[in-house]
Amino acid sequence: MPTPAHCTAPRTPSGRLSRPASLLAAGWRCATWAAVALAGMVAPAQAVPLITNGGFEAGMTGWTRDDQVGGDGSFFLQTGTASPQNGSSVPAPTEGNNAAMSDSFGGPGAHVLYQDFVASALATTLRFDLYIGNRDIGIFATPNSLRFDLTNTTGALTLNQQARVDILLASADPFSLDPADLLLNLFATVVGDPDESGYTPYSFDLSALTAAHAGQTLRLRFAETSNLAPLQMGVDAVSLDTRAVPEPASGLLAVLGLAGVVALRRGRRSAGRGHHTASSRVGLTAAATAAAMAVAPAAHADSVPAAMLDPGLQVTAVLATGLAQPIGIVFLGTVNDYLVPEKASGQIKRVVNGVVQATPVLDLAVNSASERGLLNVVLHPNFPATPYVYVRWTESLTGNDSNVVAEVPLLGNRVDRFAWDGSTLVFDRTLVRLRARQTDNVAVPGHPGSSNANEAGNHNGGVMRFGADGKLHVFTGDLGRRGWLQNLPNGPFTTPPLVDDTFGGPAPDDAHLAGVVLRLNDDGSTPADNPFFATGAGIGGAVGANLQKVFSYGHRNGFGMAFDPQGGALWLTENADDAYSELNRVVPGMNGGWVQFAGPINRMADWRRIEVLQYNQALQQVRYPPTRAAYNPTAANGRLFMFPGAAYKDPELSWRYEIGPSGTTFVQGNALGAAHNGTLWFGSARAFSAVGGTGGSLYRLRLTADRQAVDTSADPRLADKVADNLFRAQKFEGTESETLVIGRGFGTTGAIEQGPDGNLYVVSLTDNTIYRISAAP
Repeated sequence: MPTPAHCTAPRTPSGRLSRPASLLAAGWRCATWAAVALAGMVAPAQAVPLITNGGFEAGMTGWTRDDQVGGDGSFFLQTGTASPQNGSSVPAPTEGNNAAMSDSFGGPGAHVLYQDFVASALATTLRFDLYIGNRDIGIFATPNSLRFDLTNTTGALTLNQQARVDILLASADPFSLDPADLLLNLFATVVGDPDESGYTPYSFDLSALTAAHAGQTLRLRFAETSNLAPLQMGVDAVSLDTRAVPEPASGLLAVLGLAGVVALRRGRRSAGRGHHTASSRVGLTAAATAAAMAVAPAAHADSVPAAMLDPGLQVTAVLATGLAQPIGIVFLGTVNDYLVPEKASGQIKRVVNGVVQATPVLDLAVNSASERGLLNVVLHPNFPATPYVYVRWTESLTGNDSNVVAEVPLLGNRVDRFAWDGSTLVFDRTLVRLRARQTDNVAVPGHPGSSNANEAGNHNGGVMRFGADGKLHVFTGDLGRRGWLQNLPNGPFTTPPLVDDTFGGPAPDDAHLAGVVLRLNDDGSTPADNPFFATGAGIGGAVGANLQKVFSYGHRNGFGMAFDPQGGALWLTENADDAYSELNRVVPGMNGGWVQFAGPINRMADWRRIEVLQYNQALQQVRYPPTRAAYNPTAANGRLFMFPGAAYKDPELSWRYEIGPSGTTFVQGNALGAAHNGTLWFGSARAFSAVGGTGGSLYRLRLTADRQAVDTSADPRLADKVADNLFRAQKFEGTESETLVIGRGFGTTGAIEQGPDGNLYVVSLTDNTIYRISAAP
């Protein structure tokens, strides 16, 4: 914004204004301009291109073409409306006169067009226009069309036809689909795509990816396989630009800016009292306020600011200092007195009137490797009259905090009860010890070698909730186990010994009680009305006693669990490996279907195809790869390991590709507005800065009137109870979740809890912040 001539003020040799008061000489009319100028002090950043000749006006200069040996066709320069080799009718280039287009006379082949670039820590945006012309009508309806086999020259082994756009390491083979080389798939044709799609613009924010690989040379690749018929892939208007993200000015600058405008007002009053009107005072105040807001520092650490998409709600950071990896919030009666557990420090801190107290109320020696650590804290439902506090944590083998994956006891995941004395937590008893160590890198006697290269520290679950029945429900993830509770009666092996691992199994002894929701009395004993109580009594021993504790099984892993205060049902979020995240209404004796499949059973063939073909069988436990899963729902249903009284139940809602659901709660009452009463909320297990897409989002779902299902009437695309993420075939893609996402930029949300004031409190592990969501004024 140029300075009006009548507003010019004296400057120092460096070009700075000599002092705010110097503007007084320019006159009262300049005050408003100064405020507006302050609001825009950061000039628009200039884009720096990382890709050259993206419009192909210089031919293929700057680009590298590579074609499968023995294949037909290549990428050529397209001009006009005929494909460059076989002359099929195609749309004209969208930018200038030229585009790049793959083409062939009809023989099989695979072709890549790529350009390398150096990743930057600055904000990075990729744009391109894409045309797809598939000349074999209906080919995308065949199951094999999803296979992108760049090593197949004849099509005899796998008849495949696909186009895709990827970011991969520059050191990789140009045709590589190895997960170690492939950083991000941006576009891929999928079953159901039209045979022809005119030039379509695409735009992607690659900031998180390029920041993670800043300084490395990466590769932008356009690729296609045409092993069935010619497939034209047209590419035009490619740009990959970095842009410095203007940092919010310091709080001091905001204060100085506002103070400068206030000084102008005061100076004008002293210079000519009675000459400025009430309207001018209001206008100036508004301008000054806008300027101060524009430069206010952000309170978040995610790469996008925390914000609500519902204009009736607002978000405020209520605690942004003094915390390290907070993972929960527990109110001790009022919103001004609460406990905050920290995942890696093992400390439970008390916050009074917004101040973190100097001495934690509890400090445990935790192992925080991967998804371990201090995971959850809940109060007895009759607290404080019954002053018990329940803590879920992973014990360190060393007696000190550790993040070394092997420094944990076999049964290192614990649920302990502590007594609250008003200032500290005093140990009372251990309710249950669960598996923690994952030694699947150790060979099982009788079986050659080992399938997993390293120990893992994930899939611990960790969330606990008391139900209206006064029973404590504890969720533990599958911990990589492959036994009865994962629907494998003989474990992961096909030949004897039929065990799970080096510690035995597959029956649920103490080392294999995993992938379940446990239901316990408040003292850790087992309720006699649990669904498998009688079955467990018949089995006897440790296996029978453990089975008596089980409320539901066949679960993979998850971080969110909540009881519906209106209907009383237990709702559980479940993370996918790659395909089919789930939201389940858990019923007694439920079998969730894992590891035979994820998502609704009628989609299991799609789940299998995604895990086998798109993600290269990369389930955590390669001892039981998805290639061994059934091919159809009937066969999958027949493979479920059903205890007497067990019942399989589909999820209430699924996401075709993983979205990473996390901390979960219900809203009760009208503090946020009547429209939110009874809604179910959950957050994200990954921040936007880590995965882009829907990372860091908050989701709000409405239930049907009978409280038995998710109300999907707002979006007909969800009538099948699956958000299909079809815009891009990749994880954290938000298509069909548009009516469900209500907030963004919250990072990894370990917990969402409703406070005594009726507002929601979101705990961000990655932002080290507690946010409050309340009704907007």
